[in-house]
Amino acid sequence: MDIDKVAETLDAHPDFRVLRRLRISDAHVFAENVGGEPCGRLAVIDTETTGLKAEFGDRIIDLAIATCEYGRETGRLYRVVDRYESLEDPEAPIAPEITRLTGITDDMVRGQRIDEAGVARVMDGVGLVICHNARFDRAFLEARYPAFANKHFACSLEEVPWDQWNMKSSKLDYIGFRFGLFHEGHRARADVDLLLALLAQKVPDGEQDILSVLLASARAPSWRVHAIGLPIENKDYAAARGYRWNDGTFNTVRAWWIETRDEKAEREFLKGIGCKNPKVVRQTAHERYRSLAARADTEADKATADAHADDK
Repeated sequence: MDIDKVAETLDAHPDFRVLRRLRISDAHVFAENVGGEPCGRLAVIDTETTGLKAEFGDRIIDLAIATCEYGRETGRLYRVVDRYESLEDPEAPIAPEITRLTGITDDMVRGQRIDEAGVARVMDGVGLVICHNARFDRAFLEARYPAFANKHFACSLEEVPWDQWNMKSSKLDYIGFRFGLFHEGHRARADVDLLLALLAQKVPDGEQDILSVLLASARAPSWRVHAIGLPIENKDYAAARGYRWNDGTFNTVRAWWIETRDEKAEREFLKGIGCKNPKVVRQTAHERYRSLAARADTEADKATADAHADDK
């Protein structure tokens, strides 16, 4: 039996959908750079952790990094050029629910340590870090390796329009199924490989690579808008628009806030509900997805720099 022919036959039938096991090698080639396009380096990273909050002491227990070469002009993913992966002992028992999710046990991590020199090696020359939940992963990466504070980040969860492509979920496993791919387990390496495979796919009904869509988003600015002075009776209007409440933890701004790609529209909205002087902070891929604590430091430094500029 020719399995490939059987799969092709089933795939062509409207009543069947074929899934293929994901196989990404350590030096995988996604496409040949036949035109000699200028290339950059990016890193796709995933972490498994003991919990959800790096700022409250949760720790990385599994780290996977794949450094890749991509075309600066086309946004095409070409090849994996380096990898690093390791477990790490969090020096505390792993919660049963984390073990159920990841398969990682206390015995597996006991005495294990992520090699900082190995991380530095694989990250050398990387201009962009991609995670499928950069808001989560960046906080843990910066807490463990302060050098990540100087990296640019992009988020395939928030910056790729999966919903516009009729994806009912933005979870990696589901998206993989929609592209005919599957993997087993919830380890960092498996999720990195699945995200690599998805970034190399064409957008549905289009010719662009998904990576090119993400790169365009990462290169564009966004704004974090704090609705300072918003009348309390209008908070429901803000919440309905997607604003979230920040209680001032870590000396951040105590206000309703949102992140947007359309600063003008947000200012107009707030003006209409009685917020005349919002605090608006411009963000690039360098600042986006930072933790509350890190963001507070950055915004305080920026405010000080702006004040000094005004004095001059």
